[in-house]
Amino acid sequence: MDELEAELLAAFASELAEHMAGIRTSLADADAGRAVDLREFSRRAHSLKGAARAVDLPDTEAAAHEMEALLLGVERGEAALDAATIAALRAYADAIEDGAAPAPDPALPVAEDDRRVALPGHRVERLGRSLSVLATQIADQGAVTDRLQALCDDLAGLQALVAQGGNAEAVRRVAQATTEAERIRRLHRRLADQLERSSAELERDGERLLLQPVATLFDGYERAVRDLATAEGKTARLLLPDVEGEADRRVLAALRDPLLHLLRNAVRHGIEPPGVRVAAGKTDEGLIAIEARIDRGRLTLTVRDDGRGLDDGAILARARAAGLIAPDAPRPAPAALHALLFEQGFSTADRLDEVAGRGIGLSVVAETARRLHGSATIAPAAGGGTAIRLTVPLTLTRRTLLLVEVGTMLCALPADAVRHVRRIAPADLHASGDATMLVVDGDPVPVTRLGDVLGEAHGAGSTMLNALVLIADGQRRVLVVDTLREVRALLVGDPQAIAADVPLVLGTVLVGGAVVLVLDPAQLVRDRPGMPLLPAATATDAARTRTILVVDDSITTRTLERSILEAQGYRVLVEVDGLAGLERLRSGIDAIDLVVADVEMPRMDGFGLLAAIRNDPALKTLPVVMMTSRNSPDDIERGFGLGADAYVTKQDFDQGTLIGVVQQLL
Repeated sequence: MDELEAELLAAFASELAEHMAGIRTSLADADAGRAVDLREFSRRAHSLKGAARAVDLPDTEAAAHEMEALLLGVERGEAALDAATIAALRAYADAIEDGAAPAPDPALPVAEDDRRVALPGHRVERLGRSLSVLATQIADQGAVTDRLQALCDDLAGLQALVAQGGNAEAVRRVAQATTEAERIRRLHRRLADQLERSSAELERDGERLLLQPVATLFDGYERAVRDLATAEGKTARLLLPDVEGEADRRVLAALRDPLLHLLRNAVRHGIEPPGVRVAAGKTDEGLIAIEARIDRGRLTLTVRDDGRGLDDGAILARARAAGLIAPDAPRPAPAALHALLFEQGFSTADRLDEVAGRGIGLSVVAETARRLHGSATIAPAAGGGTAIRLTVPLTLTRRTLLLVEVGTMLCALPADAVRHVRRIAPADLHASGDATMLVVDGDPVPVTRLGDVLGEAHGAGSTMLNALVLIADGQRRVLVVDTLREVRALLVGDPQAIAADVPLVLGTVLVGGAVVLVLDPAQLVRDRPGMPLLPAATATDAARTRTILVVDDSITTRTLERSILEAQGYRVLVEVDGLAGLERLRSGIDAIDLVVADVEMPRMDGFGLLAAIRNDPALKTLPVVMMTSRNSPDDIERGFGLGADAYVTKQDFDQGTLIGVVQQLL
């Protein structure tokens, strides 16, 4: 195959996928009794006929021609769009795809790394522009290097002059060099910021190249269900979702076989033979539906059928026979019993064939979901039948994580599983049997110390607790941690890089050069021992509580500082800019004992807030701590000149520094 022919076939494959998606949608609309645009339907068949002729695919061309002719007959009123016509159109659609399928050549195996991928042109262009900008900014770093070298040479030449002492020329040149050093520092900072932004944009552009429409995942499934049902002596129809959005092509590729396995299970185990269905008051045709939803960076797929549903008795018997449940053990709760279907080697099939019962059961589905940092659940469907839900992230690149500390251990949790972050008092907790509960949105939710789960001792106690409300697989649990660090988007690696089998671990990330475990929310929400109730804070403790106002426009920084200060027993209020902070102070509603303020904020910056506090007779004695990334000598001098009691730079920040400064001032 020459290069031109390969390019033509690649282009035809893209066109075929586009038109077949439209044809399958039209057939689904016709099946459901919805209006069908016959002219558009016919146009797609005509376009495929011409394209197939151009790449010499006569079978596809002939099938497209027959489809077009039948559609023209329907348009003219010569035929009705009834069940027989829809079946004929579906057969032509299958023939179009069959004729376009390349015959495998065993003498020419396709190397995995050499396969062609069709990419949208505008994404390639955007990546090119990002690379160009990045190359320019990297080149600009050379100018900074040259100026720094010149400055070093100049300062070296001053050594002899300065040694003489009292030399006016030396003083002048030192002042000049100092000024130049400051200019270079500012230039380097500006270029570094630009380079960081360009690098991030380049990374995003690269990630976009890996995206493809989620709808492409379902290509071919409709026919597969019909063929599988025919092989079983059944009739079944598949309803596909009308879903917008894109996902990482690697995620979609990994889901294809597990999703097909779920459809096989629905046909084999779920949908009954026509006679059984009719006797049960159902239609003779079984219905299987795939539902898709994209929310908060995750893709949820639900395969639902209207068949016989889960046989709890058969599942229990097979579980006891396999040793998963002891013979004398009580019957598990329904959710726990159904979860056994995902165990390796578990299958309720009574015979082995090409459709089902091959001994792999649903374990491959659960393992794929876990490998993609997702989860799988199974439950009875509303109205009868079975519903199996897969939830996976849309991409395999970066995930937004919440970093937390437990004792001396740093770990991470997927941010999309954290529904609430709360500060709770021990008095908010109550006992329920052997568990500790917290009322969340009107419902009691079990509470667990994360340190108890990980075998890590918690830090020193305080009057308030950091609580995370997790939700996964439809279950909620409150986790208590020592410290909330920050929210970051990080590349999640394979957990097998550090251990062969760690059920609690979803993956790993690098933070400051150290490996940090990403914990699996689906594992954390499962039933496990709770935490002992702590004594409630006394009235005298509350009377000694000091109030601190944190003013910062960054939600991440506000959350971090609030967590640190509340962990020490302080009451913390927050505002998003200097003007809002000043209004809060002047309102007199709260007795505020200290202010922690950023410098760079909208409307009124931290320096403006500090000046306003010092010029207000009612506020001028209030301690103010400046917490900022601006660490130049001029900025620090300006802060102290305006009356700051302390100036803490974020570059050198750790929670001990902030706590020490606040304790000293209060």
